[in-house]
Amino acid sequence: QGKCDSLTYNFKDSIAEMFDQPIMWSNEFQLSSDSIQFFAYKGIVKYIFFKSNPIIIAQEDSIDYNQIKGRKITTYISDNNNIEKMYVEGNGQSIFVVKDEEKNKKIGLNYTECTNISLYFKKNKLNSVNYELMPQSNTIPYHKLNDKNRYLNGFKWRGSEKLKTKEDIFTEQ
Repeated sequence: QGKCDSLTYNFKDSIAEMFDQPIMWSNEFQLSSDSIQFFAYKGIVKYIFFKSNPIIIAQEDSIDYNQIKGRKITTYISDNNNIEKMYVEGNGQSIFVVKDEEKNKKIGLNYTECTNISLYFKKNKLNSVNYELMPQSNTIPYHKLNDKNRYLNGFKWRGSEKLKTKEDIFTEQ
């Protein structure tokens, strides 16, 4: 599900493009970019291309968010409309909450930079992350965190904009 201010569709190429603060949600993920393109084949979306300033955000709790960004992101969709893979190309960055699984307690935030990132999904849930080409990683202990190192550049949580019903598409003037 998603929303934007402007949308175009090219019947010849089966490409739809969202403009002006486009945003999409897929399960727990918020995906945004300067523009978003959908490529369809025989009426089924196969790829989603997040152009310029893309960021993926998943809310961990009321304070912390897992985040991934890069220069551009390509999302591959299966025939049954599930995300199979996301490929972050160029200037890959991520922040993930690190937890002690036994105590279910936050240990810190892990910040990783690399050239490219591949994300693999099973049943529309993130299954694994592969950092490509010389990743550099740093975990900041939770007690040493501040707002400056809690968010990637360009972070903006827009969870309140998520549509709950079809009727939410239409706004009152």
